[in-house]
Amino acid sequence: MPLPFDFLPENGRNVNVNLSTSSSASSSALLSDVRAQRAQREQQRVLEKSAIVLQKFWRERSQGAKFTQELLDKLDNGAVVSVDERARFLVVIFRRGWMTDETKRRRENALVKWFDQVSQTDPSAFIQPSPDWMTVLAILCLRAVSLIAQDPNSAQTAATLLKAIPSVFRDVTTAASDSGRIDFVEVLGRGGWVQELVIAMDKLIATNKKNPFLVPVTQLLTSPLSLSSSAHTRSLLYPLINHLLAIPALPSSLPIPALTHLSIHLPLFKSLLPLAAAEPEIIRQGRLSNEQGRTYLLANLAIFGITGGLLERSPPSSAVQWIKVIGSVLRSMTDGWGRWIEGIIEDDDEPIPKAEDDEDSDGEIVGSSKKRARRTSGRKSTRRQPLPKNISSKILLLAGRAHLVYLAATIISPASKLPSSSLGDFAAYALALLDAFRGSPKWESILEALLIETKGKAFSKRVWREGVRGRWTSSSNQKTWDTFMTNPSTPCLLLLTHIYCHYLLITPDAEFFTETVSGSNPLSLDEVLELAAVWRDLAYWSYMNGVAATGSPSNEGRGNEDVRALLTRGLTRISDRNARRKFAPDNFFVTISPGDLRGFIAAAVMEDAALTEQIAQGSEIDPADLPRWARARNRFTKRQMAYISPRLGLLNNLPMVLPFNTRLEIFQKFIDTDMVNLGLSRYSRRGIRATIHRTSLAEDGFNQLSDVGPMLKGRIGITFIDKFGQEEAGIDGGGLFKEFLTSLNKEVFNTDRGLWLATDQNELYPNPHSYATEPHQLAWYTFIGRVLGKAMYDGILVDVSFAGFFLAKWLGRSSSIDDLQSLDNELYKGLIVLKSYPRPEELSLNFTIVQEEFGQTQTIDLVPGGSDIPVTVENRHEYIQLVCRYKLDKQISAQSRAFFSGLSDIIDSKWLRMFDQKELQQVIGGEETPIDIDDLRANTEVSGFANDDTIQVFWKVVKGFNQQERRALLRFVTSCSRPPLLGFRQLSPRFGIRCSGNDTGRLPSASSCMNLLKLPSYDNEVALRSKLLQAINSNAGFDLS
Repeated sequence: MPLPFDFLPENGRNVNVNLSTSSSASSSALLSDVRAQRAQREQQRVLEKSAIVLQKFWRERSQGAKFTQELLDKLDNGAVVSVDERARFLVVIFRRGWMTDETKRRRENALVKWFDQVSQTDPSAFIQPSPDWMTVLAILCLRAVSLIAQDPNSAQTAATLLKAIPSVFRDVTTAASDSGRIDFVEVLGRGGWVQELVIAMDKLIATNKKNPFLVPVTQLLTSPLSLSSSAHTRSLLYPLINHLLAIPALPSSLPIPALTHLSIHLPLFKSLLPLAAAEPEIIRQGRLSNEQGRTYLLANLAIFGITGGLLERSPPSSAVQWIKVIGSVLRSMTDGWGRWIEGIIEDDDEPIPKAEDDEDSDGEIVGSSKKRARRTSGRKSTRRQPLPKNISSKILLLAGRAHLVYLAATIISPASKLPSSSLGDFAAYALALLDAFRGSPKWESILEALLIETKGKAFSKRVWREGVRGRWTSSSNQKTWDTFMTNPSTPCLLLLTHIYCHYLLITPDAEFFTETVSGSNPLSLDEVLELAAVWRDLAYWSYMNGVAATGSPSNEGRGNEDVRALLTRGLTRISDRNARRKFAPDNFFVTISPGDLRGFIAAAVMEDAALTEQIAQGSEIDPADLPRWARARNRFTKRQMAYISPRLGLLNNLPMVLPFNTRLEIFQKFIDTDMVNLGLSRYSRRGIRATIHRTSLAEDGFNQLSDVGPMLKGRIGITFIDKFGQEEAGIDGGGLFKEFLTSLNKEVFNTDRGLWLATDQNELYPNPHSYATEPHQLAWYTFIGRVLGKAMYDGILVDVSFAGFFLAKWLGRSSSIDDLQSLDNELYKGLIVLKSYPRPEELSLNFTIVQEEFGQTQTIDLVPGGSDIPVTVENRHEYIQLVCRYKLDKQISAQSRAFFSGLSDIIDSKWLRMFDQKELQQVIGGEETPIDIDDLRANTEVSGFANDDTIQVFWKVVKGFNQQERRALLRFVTSCSRPPLLGFRQLSPRFGIRCSGNDTGRLPSASSCMNLLKLPSYDNEVALRSKLLQAINSNAGFDLS
């Protein structure tokens, strides 16, 4: 049948080229005409070729349709009777492509009639010896299930085919040869047997979960598997994994007979899981190519394996295949997946950024859904629809305590006889769980399951002894970090680090240091130090050499940012524990050799100066508004510092790897460099002036200096007004300001003012009372923070001690349960009892805390709806951590933020993070060490004496002082009882002794603003000792020189 293509030429090729130049105005016009005619001819040729192709296709299609009609006519009128001939006719018919609806209907009817005929045929006559007969049967079976998939609810067609197809399988089973059965199975697999039946199941489940056709469809799914070995059924096994098991809530969607059949005949542990473990790409194909499909897979595996008990009834080797497959699936999930499973839906399901600094990555609250947001790993989070409860609840079984304890016990049991590599496989599985559920309450419960009771302790020991110990002897080598992710021992190390970090978080010191069989510590102290040494070395190189880029393969090269943060967290917690109660050798944490310290210091100072200059150039503050030296420094998190500068990142995250004195020197150089960059000088006359009444020193200081902000770094000139309203004489060369600062610190840190309270150890922390959060009081905290910062900036020691949990907030670190002991010893004891109480439900506790103010009691929920959440065995650690967080952090959060805001105006927060809490206290107020009189004498300036007799007697007397008397002397002269951290050479101004005359009846006096002792020329030891002790113990004798 020709097609009416009008564009074809009537008489073949019709080419008319006009070469005449009569109509061309020029040679260029002629060339354009030729080109246009050539393009027209080319277009004509293309049209002709297209027409020929179309006509050929149309003729073939017409002939094919005619041939199909002829075959169908023969089938309908009975011209073809035998089963095998009719089958071959059908194969040819179904190979035809497009056809009319009428032809399709006739074809389908013919197929149904053939299967009906087969069901009534004797197997011996049905199975043909022809080598291609099994292929023919397989093709027709595929056409039949495809027809069922199109409309599985068709009562006549589906019922006939579902009844007849099993008869084909029975005949193949009983009469076909082995090779014939193999051919039959392989054709089914290649033709999409499982995929078509799964489509039919989807449609049947969508209309009626009790549809009677679901049972035969389910039976057909597994029928080919019994015909041959797994080697030949592999093409059928793939879609059973990535199509069948991706049906949402598959077991609960099937009627009981279908589910029973599937539970018995689906080779889940025999074939499917081993295949998926060996070829992990399977779980990213078919319906598992998206996260939702893989989520359904996990739910179905949990139902069959855990709820159905198939896992525990299988041999131990099946547990290894189980953890490999599920671990691989979990690692493919995107950020926020775990929170989605637990029903925590957020806008766009994006991770929640932290409001505070990194908090040393220690900010987790056991079980809390509001804990730290996970660091993103480059996998984009997408908006997710709420997951049905019957699916999410099954997935959570994978992270359940009972399941994890069973797996861990199976892996470490000698009776399992599993290869040694299975421990690493389980570690990788547990890490995948932690990564998938990070940011959700399930994260901590996973660690709890691996840590609780004797089994958990035994498991941790096993991971240490067989998976970590002795396998990281070269951790101090840079190459060990560069190849970290390719090391087969890495999963065990990371899992043990997770578990032990969690143990350190929830365990008080008394329990940690109990090295008995009944103790909870899975490692001895020697083993703890060996593990910490590995953390130290790897973490050091992670900062100095960097981490793997976001999105890079997880099995190549260095660890990523999460690994670095984990190693840092582990080492920091060990270091903090050692600071509270020393158990590590001296310099255990130091990794930089003495020969490299000079270069490190110089490079760190240079990097800080370069960063400061960069900030200054990009500052948003108008230089016309403030001098350059008065601008506030930008504040970087510890994580940001690790990327900006390796050495500053190391100082901010792992300061303990450098000796304390080295860090002190760097701190002082940072300040000196900052002063140079800002154009400041300790002797500059430029700056701010303030007039201070001695009768209202704190109030005047606040009113005149609270709004100057970072300008407090510069010189502050002080004029004192005495109690009579008269201006005191004197020129402030720096001494008057030190006097003011010293007196101010004494006054503002006085607990009688109501801003501060003291612990049992007389350590200060902000008053948690609600009135302390009023704006005026917060302004005072900000001012006090700046004043303290100014003292630190100028090297003035302040005789004040802060509580460790308050200092921890300066450093962005979380407090520990041991910090609560100094704040509320009774509450601490109660929580310790609760931690090990066998049945906490008997105590009738809930997630609330009682607060009393002004005689009124208020009950505060620790979590939303906390009054309705009882404290149980499963959540008591969460409760303990929340109580500690509330008492140590939340109650004073506003006051602490205000204080630190003022402090960081003067002292860059990254400078402070070079120290731990104990060291920071020493930076503020000096060292709690014996006073070295020889060092003091070597750094003392003496003037005004006729000879050195009095001085010789003075040093003899002071040498005989006990430490308490020496501290009293130091406080009398310098206003601080503790010596400078780097020795008296760091005291500014230098310690001085000046002759105050020959009247030996007078007491010695001091000008603490100048660190000056004014000593009469006593001529004997007894008088000098008596007068000096009287003066330093009565605080008498201050006057202005």
